[in-house]
Amino acid sequence: MLPGVSEVTDALAVRAKGLRFAYRRNQWVIRDVDLQVPRGQICAVLGPSGAGKSTLLRLLAGLLHPQQGIVEVLGADIHNHLPATIRRRIGYIPQQLGLIRSRTALENVLMGALGRLGGLGPLLGLFPKEEVERARSLLSALGIEDKAHEKAFRLSGGERQRVAIGRALMQEPLVIMADEFVSDLDLPLAAEILGKMRQLVHQKGLSLVVNMHELPLVREYVDIAIVLKQGQIIFSGPAQELTWSLLEEARR
Repeated sequence: MLPGVSEVTDALAVRAKGLRFAYRRNQWVIRDVDLQVPRGQICAVLGPSGAGKSTLLRLLAGLLHPQQGIVEVLGADIHNHLPATIRRRIGYIPQQLGLIRSRTALENVLMGALGRLGGLGPLLGLFPKEEVERARSLLSALGIEDKAHEKAFRLSGGERQRVAIGRALMQEPLVIMADEFVSDLDLPLAAEILGKMRQLVHQKGLSLVVNMHELPLVREYVDIAIVLKQGQIIFSGPAQELTWSLLEEARR
């Protein structure tokens, strides 16, 4: 067990309390948000455009600093001298994926190891054999091993999503934040990717927080659902209890 991770005393991957955030003074985008995500579960954040989903995810990932409230990930305050051993256990998949188009699928996945490998070799693209094998294993688990040497710009949307997942997993995280990483895909492909992600989450004991829109996918693959309306939570509970009427309420 890594230093800093073994000291986690509860079963929570993520906890937020009294969270408030504004891009402009007193124009709150996130207001009084309290949430808990147990370890080993998938949490979906839903709501209309402008509800604050992406902002909330970036706050939980430590990419934005709240004006009020706290965020704890793996028991540590993410905005107050977060230990490096915890920081690198937090993966983030941006909505635009952030792949290097001119690099292969395998090379992009290997980029996820940079944060935990020392020396100049990885920075020059020279990775230990065991890291290359781990990256290949992830591509295989995600169903795109045959695309290992394809440049990212030649991959389909679904293949790029899987490469981004592989890159995040290569970091060896305990928590992954994913910003609408299946929203641009058709439902069958999104379901396939979420199914593989759910399998990996359960196999590796990870936690996933993801912004989503699709109620059928949430009910099928997600454990906990949170609905935002104008930066406030109007529902937080088991995904199976989420209804269309709640999503309609968020849009009003």
